Amino acid sequence: MIADLRGYVVFSDDWGVHPSSSQHLFRRISAMQPVLWVNTIGLRDPDCSLRDLRKAASKLRRMLFSRPVPEEAGQPAAASHGPRVCQPFMLPFARFSAVRAFNRWSVIRTVEKAVTDMGLIDPVIVSSVPNACDYARAFPARRLVYYCVDDFSLWPGHDANYVKGLEAQLIERAEVLVATSSALCERLALSGKPTHLLHHGVDIGHFSRRDQPSHPLLSAIPGPRVGYFGLLDERLDQALLRAVALQEPALQFVLVGPQAVAMQGLATLPNVHFTGPLPYDQLPSLVSGLSVLLLPYKSDALGQSLSPLKLREYLATGLPVISTPLQDAEAYTNLIRFAEGNEAWCSALRHALHEVPGGRLATVRQALAGQDWSDKAVELQAWCHE
Repeated sequence: MIADLRGYVVFSDDWGVHPSSSQHLFRRISAMQPVLWVNTIGLRDPDCSLRDLRKAASKLRRMLFSRPVPEEAGQPAAASHGPRVCQPFMLPFARFSAVRAFNRWSVIRTVEKAVTDMGLIDPVIVSSVPNACDYARAFPARRLVYYCVDDFSLWPGHDANYVKGLEAQLIERAEVLVATSSALCERLALSGKPTHLLHHGVDIGHFSRRDQPSHPLLSAIPGPRVGYFGLLDERLDQALLRAVALQEPALQFVLVGPQAVAMQGLATLPNVHFTGPLPYDQLPSLVSGLSVLLLPYKSDALGQSLSPLKLREYLATGLPVISTPLQDAEAYTNLIRFAEGNEAWCSALRHALHEVPGGRLATVRQALAGQDWSDKAVELQAWCHE
């Protein structure tokens, strides 16, 4: 452990809404050092859709009550250990200069008070969001670290030039850059600044539990079941999933997680089932009722920049995993079936269904050695203070 740490200020996603890599890391770091977690606003301008209205209402509640909304909590079971959460009042449409100036004032004012209350002196500032460029250097800090988890400029609905501009400013002001995928790391390294690759970790013990009864959500769904858990968003190849589900009508496809995009093409199929999101501590019971896990991401620029958080979680279950070819999954070619196109996916599914459940756990444990979130937290701390 590094003895002279004075704490962290972290600008990231909303604490407790879903267990992101940032939250996994700083849940562990906060057990050793004081951490102030600052919920930030998204990069995409909201529209009048029901999804965005619900999201805005939820965000407003967090701003008013300065804490995560209980029904949204999807965090790990050890939720009693965590940072102090700070929720500045922020407005959407930050591309407008007046809104951006207000948000900067609000964040600085709120965070300065929280830093003072916690007694933090020259903390390390870590940001996983590009828009923190506006305020991350407004506080006395030992170091600014950019923890890059995605190429947000590639996300549908984002203004690519606006996001790239924010990220360029954050990179310029940061001393250390940390990326979660090889593609992101290669891009950040072009800056000439110290750049490190930190693949996502995993709670192996949590996902390799074999003593769980099937989740009640699966009781009305006949087997065999194959599934996906995680955010249902633009990265999923819906056309591929629909084609495979149509060709394999005897298989039941279970999709677990919040829907960030419309899924009409899949929702009409009788063998495709949406359960909604599940808390993190209930995922092992979900997995115990599935035969195969799926990573059906698009093979586009956004897909190839990913290092899916669920990749190592899937592997830790010991179940067969089928994935579209992803650069950061290539290290596990002996544990993952890669497939491109409908026929290849159908063939991979048929072969995977004949595997012995849990038969690969010993190999998985060996492959994931040193990949625990605690190991990753130690690595990140070392880079923050090198």
